[in-house]
Amino acid sequence: IAAALDYLAAQPFVAPEPAVVVGQSAGGWAALALASRNPPTVAAVVNFAGGRGGYKDNRPSSNCAPDRLVDGAREFGRTARIPTLWIYTQNDLFFGPSLSARMADAFRSAGGVAEYLLLPPFGKDGHTLFGAADGVERWAPFVERFLGAKRR
Repeated sequence: IAAALDYLAAQPFVAPEPAVVVGQSAGGWAALALASRNPPTVAAVVNFAGGRGGYKDNRPSSNCAPDRLVDGAREFGRTARIPTLWIYTQNDLFFGPSLSARMADAFRSAGGVAEYLLLPPFGKDGHTLFGAADGVERWAPFVERFLGAKRR
């Protein structure tokens, strides 16, 4: 992500303002990792259902390494000072409400700046919220408010 940002920043058609990095699932987790490095070219991070790992014993809603995710979030939070917005749903089959809240709490308790939102269930698996055409109307107002607050 950092290499892509550096490349884009060098392009004449890109505004010289700090970027907002948005990621979903593993990309959301990677965006949080980037936030822990506090690059000056990043103004904020939006994490949609971020995390890693699959289903334990091939069962949905049973992450294979939840404690490692919480520990990882804590580690990211130790150094992250970029504002982050975390968006999860009540029916995310990879990172359910309890796990996503634990991750966000660990990130914040270590010093990370995070706003955590748990949205109502979406479709059959809320993990798909970000990429679904009908999901935009659910998350866009929160992202707009978050980004608007960052400009003040």
